[in-house]
Amino acid sequence: MLTTSDLARHIFCLPCAESLGLSRRPQQNRTCPACQANLPNPDDVVSTTLNPTEDYKTSVLSGLDPTTIIECAGRALSFWAYQTTQEICYQEYLSKGLTEKYSTLNTEKEKVINSANTEILGLQGKIADMQLTQDQLQKKIEELSSLYQDKCKKHTQMTNLYNLLKSQAMRSQIQTAASDSVSQTLKSLPHASAARPGGPMMPQTAMAASRHFNALSSTEKPPIRNIIQNRETYIN
Repeated sequence: MLTTSDLARHIFCLPCAESLGLSRRPQQNRTCPACQANLPNPDDVVSTTLNPTEDYKTSVLSGLDPTTIIECAGRALSFWAYQTTQEICYQEYLSKGLTEKYSTLNTEKEKVINSANTEILGLQGKIADMQLTQDQLQKKIEELSSLYQDKCKKHTQMTNLYNLLKSQAMRSQIQTAASDSVSQTLKSLPHASAARPGGPMMPQTAMAASRHFNALSSTEKPPIRNIIQNRETYIN
């Protein structure tokens, strides 16, 4: 549907023309929906086919004089130029809107990229700090492990020294007890020899105690003073 008055040069599809009232009779005072121009004449609004057939092209201007044909063609070209200009303006408007939208999106993109880069740098710094802390903790663990091994070694030495001192003390106690037993046995010998004919005779218990005493006496043992000195050396 075309509006072809001198003030209104617009084109609408048929459904829109029906809904906007362009197909009504002229007496109902039609107006152009685009520019609000009055369309009182019957030919101010016409219906046309944008893809005409060959027969229509042959007959539409047939019978008209050249002046009228040229005038019709000129007005048609003027309408086409106006529509083309309007289309260019509309596309420029769309292009301007899209350009502004692109500029806004590009600015937001730059902000997001800068924010992401800043966050990445911060995370990289945190990772470097954590790596340094991990290395320090690993070094400390190795030092503590070495100290623990030294402590275990010293504990083993102290345990062995304790067992040695304990053994020496037990030997001393056994030697003292055996010496006392031998002394008591020897003291009781005069009474036993007086009661028996044939001379004094050492009881078997006294003989066993004497042998045990001799065995203990013959055992070589390090002096207590040396053991204590060794213990102090281990501790230091």
